[in-house]
Amino acid sequence: MKKFFSITLLAFAAMICFHSTSIAQFSKGDKRVAIGVGLFSLGANATVEYGIMDDLGVGLYASYERPSLGYIGVNYSYSDIQIGPRATYHLNRILNLDNDDFDLYVSGGILLRSYGYPDSYWNAYGLGSRTRYTTATLLARVGGTYNFSEKMALFADLGSGGSWVQAGVSFKF
Repeated sequence: MKKFFSITLLAFAAMICFHSTSIAQFSKGDKRVAIGVGLFSLGANATVEYGIMDDLGVGLYASYERPSLGYIGVNYSYSDIQIGPRATYHLNRILNLDNDDFDLYVSGGILLRSYGYPDSYWNAYGLGSRTRYTTATLLARVGGTYNFSEKMALFADLGSGGSWVQAGVSFKF
């Protein structure tokens, strides 16, 4: 975790050094890749987005979480994997935001969720061994990006699907 924090800090410093005028408007044909972490649980997420029209992008979303809480004699931890399509609407034009450095958005989608608990959790309650469960869940997020250059930005968002609060770096191609 310490190594990850150091790498993130160096990436942040590099983005500040290469700051230039940016264009936050999301347009048809734009391609973005975002990689982030869950802020209140141990996890990671990734998003790929393609602009099908001005302000509207579609793509894929994936997240992995492995939070762990220890109780007396029981390790309550689980692993959670979510993947599925995501649609994102960028709000700058309809909110009349003239600042090119910020991009506000809302996202939605349906995710396939696979999660499981360790055998020690179930055995502590006398329930025997259980492995993984698979369900469908909704993705609903709201967030924003701060553009350091035409190609790189920091993002933060919150909502359902993965960790409730996420942040990371986004690359525009």
